Amino acid sequence: MEFESKRLTFEELSERLREYERKYGYSTIEFYRRFQSGELGDDDDLMMWSGLYHLYLTSLPVRQFMQSEVASA
Repeated sequence: MEFESKRLTFEELSERLREYERKYGYSTIEFYRRFQSGELGDDDDLMMWSGLYHLYLTSLPVRQFMQSEVASA
């Protein structure tokens, strides 16, 4: 199975997380806590949500750093 790679902006990534929150009815933070504890299983959709949240968490410090650099320039 092949997947097409697509780059997401930080805003698109945030919107995708909000879409999952609307679909499942709880926050991404609550989802991730429950997912990590094994309460939710390993459905493909939930794995994707988890992956998107991981990207969000790892890209947030970079985004904050870049914004502070622009603000101080």
